[in-house]
Amino acid sequence: MNEHSHIFIKLLSAAISVKAPDFLTFCPDWNLIYEEAKAHQVHTLLFPLLEELPKHVRPSPSLLESWKYDTLREAALQLLHIEQMEKVLLLLHEASIPVIALKGLMLRNYYPNPELRTMGDADILIHKEDFKKAHKVLVFLGYKRGKSAERHTTYSLTGYPDIELHEILTDNTDMENLNHFTFQVWKNAVPGLVGHAPVLCLSIKDQLMHQLFHIIHHVLLSGVGIRQLCDLTLFAAYHSEEIIWENILYELEPYGYDKFTLVLLSICRELFGLSVPEDILTEEDVEFCAYKALFTEDIINSGVYGKRTKEREASRHILWHARTAEAVTAPSPPKLSVLLNLCCFFFPSPGKLNCQYRYAKKFPVLLPLAWIHRAFYNIRQLSLLSFFYNKEAAAAYAERAALLSWLKLR
Repeated sequence: MNEHSHIFIKLLSAAISVKAPDFLTFCPDWNLIYEEAKAHQVHTLLFPLLEELPKHVRPSPSLLESWKYDTLREAALQLLHIEQMEKVLLLLHEASIPVIALKGLMLRNYYPNPELRTMGDADILIHKEDFKKAHKVLVFLGYKRGKSAERHTTYSLTGYPDIELHEILTDNTDMENLNHFTFQVWKNAVPGLVGHAPVLCLSIKDQLMHQLFHIIHHVLLSGVGIRQLCDLTLFAAYHSEEIIWENILYELEPYGYDKFTLVLLSICRELFGLSVPEDILTEEDVEFCAYKALFTEDIINSGVYGKRTKEREASRHILWHARTAEAVTAPSPPKLSVLLNLCCFFFPSPGKLNCQYRYAKKFPVLLPLAWIHRAFYNIRQLSLLSFFYNKEAAAAYAERAALLSWLKLR
C-alpha cells in the first residue's frame, strides 16, 4: 500500500469511528487522497475530519473549498433521496405491500452523519406476488420500468436515484435453492422505519449474511470498494455482542464463502480496527498474509464498483464470464487459460447475455449476430485490445484470477 492510500485509510477509519486524526504530523498529497476517496465515494465521510486538522497539514484552500462544495451537494442529494423514498415507502405501505428496506437505506444509520453515506440507488425487497401492485405504485409516482435481471428490476425517475425492486437476495435461483435464504429472511424480518415510513428490516444475522453476499457479488462481477467494508465494519461493531460468527461461517459453508469471509474480516480488523473473536481469526500463515495483502490492494485500486480503470473493468468482465466454464474443466496453462477465458467472454451462451441481446435468447439462430454486436461494443467500451499488447492489463488479469482462485470464488 502506498503512502497516500495508507493515510487515506487511517483518515477514513478515524472518520467512521469518530476519533481525532492526531496521527497526521505533515501535509500529505491531498490531491491524491481526494481522488482516491472520491473513487470510493467516501470523500463526504472525510470532510468533517478536515476541519479538525492543524492548519499546516490541511488541504489547500482551493481543494478544501471544492471538497466542501462536493460534500454539501451530496448531503443535500441524499436528504432528497431519503425524502423521496419515504414517500414511495408510505404509498407501498398504504397499498398493503410488505417491504424490506435493504443496504444503504438501513446501513446509513450506523454512520456518525448518515447523510454523508452516499447511495447510488435504493434497494427494496418485495414478495414476488406483490410485483404488479408495486409496479402500479411506482408508475403512479412517475417512475419508468428499466432493465430486469434475475435478482431485481430497476425503476427510474428523473432527478432521483433509481429504485431496485428485488424478489430474491441471492444471485440466482440456483443459489437461492441451496438454503432458501430469501424465504428465511421474510420469516426473520423485524419492524423499522425509513424516515417516517414503516418498513421491515433484516434481522442482524440476515443483514450480515446479505452484506457478505452483496460484497461477494461485486467482487465477482466488477470489484468491491472501501465503502462496503465501512458498512460491514460499522454494522458488525455495533452488533458485536449479538453476532455469533461460528453460526455465520457455518451458514456460509454451503455457498463456499466461509474462507472469503475470514479474509474479509481480517482486512476489516487491519484497516478499521474491527474486533473479531480470537478463535475465529487464528494465526495467519505466510500465504494467507500474502493473498490478504493482494486482496487489500485490489479493493483500494478498485474504486466503488471496480471500474476505476478500463483495464481493471475489462479483466473483471472476462473473469465473470469465464468462471462457470473453468469450474467444469481441468486447469490449463496460464496463456491457454487467458485465451479460453477470452473465448468464454466473447462467445457466451444465450443465458449469459444481457437484456440488450435478448433477441438471441428468443431466436437462437441469431446468436452469432449477438456475439458480433456485443464484441464491437465491448472492445470499444472496455479496452479489451489492451490484453494483447499491454503488460499491465495482462498482469492485472493474472493477479485477479489467482486471487479469486485462492479465495475459492472460482
